[in-house]
Amino acid sequence: MPMSKVKKLLAVGCGTSLAILVGLGGVLWVRGNAAPEYKIPEWKLPTPNAYDTLMTARKLEDSKLGRVAVSPMGKYDEKQDKFVYPPQPLEDRKTLLAKNQATINKLREAMTQEFATPQAPGDLSALADNFPRFADYRELARMLFFASRTYADLGQNDKAAECSVDAMALGMLVSHRSQLIGNLTGIACEEIGRKSLWELVDRVDAKTARTAAARLEILEGRRYPFSKVLLDERDSIQSNAFTLFQFNVWQLADGYSEPDDEHTIVDEEQQKSTLSKSKQLLKRTATTAELLWYTKKQIFAASGRYMTELAQYSERPYDPKSTGPKLPTDPVNATMLPTFNLARDKDIATRAETRLALLCLALRAYKLEKGSYPATLVELVSTGYLKALPDDPFAPRFGQPFGYRRESGDKFTLWSCGPDGDDDNGRAIVAKDSQGRQRRYAQTGDEGDLVARVNTY
Repeated sequence: MPMSKVKKLLAVGCGTSLAILVGLGGVLWVRGNAAPEYKIPEWKLPTPNAYDTLMTARKLEDSKLGRVAVSPMGKYDEKQDKFVYPPQPLEDRKTLLAKNQATINKLREAMTQEFATPQAPGDLSALADNFPRFADYRELARMLFFASRTYADLGQNDKAAECSVDAMALGMLVSHRSQLIGNLTGIACEEIGRKSLWELVDRVDAKTARTAAARLEILEGRRYPFSKVLLDERDSIQSNAFTLFQFNVWQLADGYSEPDDEHTIVDEEQQKSTLSKSKQLLKRTATTAELLWYTKKQIFAASGRYMTELAQYSERPYDPKSTGPKLPTDPVNATMLPTFNLARDKDIATRAETRLALLCLALRAYKLEKGSYPATLVELVSTGYLKALPDDPFAPRFGQPFGYRRESGDKFTLWSCGPDGDDDNGRAIVAKDSQGRQRRYAQTGDEGDLVARVNTY
């Protein structure tokens, strides 16, 4: 065959191949860029909204002694077996407490209202605007902690306990309709209040113990289910993704390859800047290819399906051996979604620790009024100290109560199954914190039981 014909055939073949590749690329581009169909949920806010009332409380707060005055942090005293806080003159703290009474009153007003963040799903600017508010909630919880400690030092343990439970109520409140960030912030606030409450359990009188236990029992009944947190988060993720997916995939991929400013200022670094831009271009191109391969519709559908399945899974009894629903394989969801399954364990631990505190308060009231601790927890219900026994959220079946044993010397052991899901008859988790002390909280993977006063404050 003459060389000219060979060249002509090769040219035709290359041209045909190129046309096919361009056509396939166009099909992938159109297919990958097709935005999902979705109707953003209507976001109705309550009236009045506790969100607004809390923001007013934050504005009223007076902390002129500085953050150290209201910080719950302190040094652990081995001899006293408790945390000792930075000393502040009691008179100064008393003055600061009086200045913050209006803040406390406004906080309590918020607790009578419904809560929802004003962040409408799909409103990305509102998400950024509301994010700093969650730090404000923690500061309000710290202020209540300060109030509790100050009341205790003034010998007013009833008011101290009330402020501790207020901080816990604040944490439960801000978990409502505020997605995962609100739930995690609520857990932090609840921990702050619970920490100060544990310090008071052995000091309060029977009436105060009864009142605090009754209030916690009501709050537990109103706790926002974690399954709803996940469904709120699903709606937020999908609405935000729907908004972002109106851009083409090349524009979306740009978010994964932002410029590296450290290489763009000094003239001597221009070569590094060029290399950096080349890497960013390659990364953006690779990300675009992934988005085209999986398509927006597939990524969108997979995230909604996974979050729905995870919400359903969170309503089942605790099972430490189960990993939950299967994660999507696309790079967007595989990076973003694992956080939510881990957050479920934190929510379970919080519920377990709060219920242990509730039971300890009821046991305290029983002991003071009847002279000794009950033989079983059931007696707390039959004698009217509790309306019902709370379930152990770490137990492998619904309805399983916490472990309890009355010890000699008029003492008791009270425990939850803990993160391993096994009832070890009150054998405590043995784990150290970063300072080498007995860790006072449970983590995923801990073996042993979560024992009141050993693994709690």
